[in-house]
Amino acid sequence: MSIPLPEYSLRRRALMASMAVDSIAIIPSSEEKIRSRDTHFSFRQDSDFLYLTGFNEPQAVLVLLPGREAGACVVFCRERNAEREIWDGFRYGPEGVCAHFGADEAFP
Repeated sequence: MSIPLPEYSLRRRALMASMAVDSIAIIPSSEEKIRSRDTHFSFRQDSDFLYLTGFNEPQAVLVLLPGREAGACVVFCRERNAEREIWDGFRYGPEGVCAHFGADEAFP
């Protein structure tokens, strides 16, 4: 059972409603943890980041800017990279974060 996309938007709006208009919230994702030279531990996303985005990739940052005209939800994430995706698996990239996770804007 997955959580519908509008639920994440509601969660972000609820958090921003409790913030001052000229404030900013910066929520980083978890990082991958290296087990040995070429082995990683299983990735576990930061609970706060996952609760607000549903985005389960490392090296990402959610920025909430209440009152911003161009969009209040901005995500910074890894770019798509065909070579790395062979080894590490699929990446959504900035375009996918907007299309699949409801970010107003996304940047690498």
